[in-house]
Amino acid sequence: MIDSLTGILKDKLPTYVLVEVNGVGYGVHVPLSTYHKLPQISEEIRLFTHLTVREDDLSLYGFYTPEEKRLFSTLISISGVGPRSALTILSSIEVSQFHQAIIKEDMTTLTSISGIGKKTAQRLILELKDKLKEDACLVRELSSETKSDKKNIEDAILALISLGYKKDTATQATNKALDILKEGFDIEQLIKTALKFL
Repeated sequence: MIDSLTGILKDKLPTYVLVEVNGVGYGVHVPLSTYHKLPQISEEIRLFTHLTVREDDLSLYGFYTPEEKRLFSTLISISGVGPRSALTILSSIEVSQFHQAIIKEDMTTLTSISGIGKKTAQRLILELKDKLKEDACLVRELSSETKSDKKNIEDAILALISLGYKKDTATQATNKALDILKEGFDIEQLIKTALKFL
């Protein structure tokens, strides 16, 4: 599994980029939401990636943020939603706006996305509403956090998951740790504090 790529951006198109990693060029499909955040050609870039394996095809999809990657993975797990449709959704709407549209059953917003008709929108709401509501309750609102803090929080949750804890358990423990630490924490402190609640 290729979970991320860090290398030099060699070429970029609105839906496709070429990233060179140690002399190997990786072609990566990206949504517009990622494309708009890309650096200039020849600069270093890190993409969170998802590899799809089919009988006659290996395709790599890349995202600027872990949230985009998670939504992509969730979408393609739904029957009838393939990688191309998932990229279209991510290209058309911010992750947070999509979450809100699902939770509020906002058919107008969902059907405004290219390729999403009424039936598909209803299926998305049916299959995702409870899951996204749960995630919204579990994940602390990060808009007031600095970019560095947000990265530490995401990395701490991933570290706890890699230790064998479930995502919801790891997230709850991290949120409790944040309430204690408040500001000025580093990732090591955050993980150690979160472990006390596990």
